[in-house]
Amino acid sequence: MSTGRGFGASRRDFLSGLLAAGAAGAAWNLPGVARATDPAAWSETDVLDVLVVGTGIAGLSAACAAKEAGAKKVLLIEKGPLIGGHSIYSSGSIAVVTPRTKPYGLEDSAELFTADALVVGGGAGDEAILMKIARGSHDAFEWLESMNVRFGAPYVAHSGVHRRCFTMPGNSAGRSYVLALANHARSLGIPVRLNARLTGLSKTRNGWGVAVENTDGPLSLMEAKTVILATGGFTADVRRRMAVHPQLTADLRTTANPYGTNWDGATGDALDLVQSVGGALKTGFGMQLIPFWGGRLLDYVGGDIYLTLQGRRFVDETRPWNEVADKMLSLPERECWVVTDRQSMKGATLGLKLINGIVRKAATVEELARGMDVPLAKLRRTLESYNRAVREGFDPETGKRAFAQTISEPPFYYGKERIYVHTSLDGVATDALARVVDADGTPVPGLYAAGEVVGGIWGRERLGGAQLTNCLVMGRTAGAQAAEVAKG
Repeated sequence: MSTGRGFGASRRDFLSGLLAAGAAGAAWNLPGVARATDPAAWSETDVLDVLVVGTGIAGLSAACAAKEAGAKKVLLIEKGPLIGGHSIYSSGSIAVVTPRTKPYGLEDSAELFTADALVVGGGAGDEAILMKIARGSHDAFEWLESMNVRFGAPYVAHSGVHRRCFTMPGNSAGRSYVLALANHARSLGIPVRLNARLTGLSKTRNGWGVAVENTDGPLSLMEAKTVILATGGFTADVRRRMAVHPQLTADLRTTANPYGTNWDGATGDALDLVQSVGGALKTGFGMQLIPFWGGRLLDYVGGDIYLTLQGRRFVDETRPWNEVADKMLSLPERECWVVTDRQSMKGATLGLKLINGIVRKAATVEELARGMDVPLAKLRRTLESYNRAVREGFDPETGKRAFAQTISEPPFYYGKERIYVHTSLDGVATDALARVVDADGTPVPGLYAAGEVVGGIWGRERLGGAQLTNCLVMGRTAGAQAAEVAKG
């Protein structure tokens, strides 16, 4: 992509402002990030070793790993006003293959993780990358723990969608991971530049020329030996997502912006740039849609049931999200009730949803029926039929065979749920070393990608709890690989 200026002339114009701002402590303006001594300003004639674009978990992991691997000049840029990307909104479930699950009776392996992911993704995932994620998950898990992240006990979803998840206690796990990584980046002396959007890539003698559009100033140009793209997907780009699914119109919001009040920067910025420098895309996998910011309270499936607005079950809740979403979108109202009870393990959103009235609590089935405006007799029949299926291990109505519990012990929790756009499964083509590749599979020298910007990892559906694992493992992989190239 042409930027209107050459990258090989004087760097005085484009490095002086960029690095001064990037090294400023004010750039780390997510509340809770510890302040450290600001990194020393680099000479304006310097070339970056590693430029990381995006500050979600993939980008932060990449930057930290690059620095840990010996890269001297590492810079993070973020097009938004705050760090964190979509990661900051995550419930925090991380799928980890670790011996720590054995005391809980959960046998696991990298091979099983990979097999599960391939099954869920319709056999279309990238087996090499999936195995890389599985094998690197335990080290990534312990890496987070070294940053004072503390996890609870592992839990198993009775759906077969994911069987090895951990999360932090509390109600802000995704934000907590971002803060831990941001603090680690600060301790390593990695500067960040906010409100800086990548707009151009060009090959240079030293590696890459990069054009950055600043919301608070003129265009910046810089050079880097290596570039890591961790810019996220394109769930917030209605044009792109409608090209994938015409049903994904502007009225369907994203899980990062469920009420239309947040800034959502997942607009696929890197995709055209990658193609402009010879990189390929992997497409044809679609989007992941999930019920998210309504009545659903659980970070796993199996402990709640989905009912039509008339009180009838319509889906096996343990099926992959794409199947559940298709069923929900086929309902006339495109929304449903979600019901659970005292027994289920509630996720991070419980308190907020109760305060906001998104979810309500009922002391009896009678109160539940009144709140849902469903005939009591019909709701009783629905619950009795479901609880009988739990005891017998099979539900003839939906074909469900995996159950966590009955829905029988008050108080009951209920709320309306609708579909949100969650993840884009198409994106940049990479190999298992996080290197961007061309249409023939040949790496584009010095260019890497990690996180949701990468396409084709999962296939047509994503394994539950595994996206954060992907961001951690492949972000670290990209950072380490880029550092080795930069060191020569």
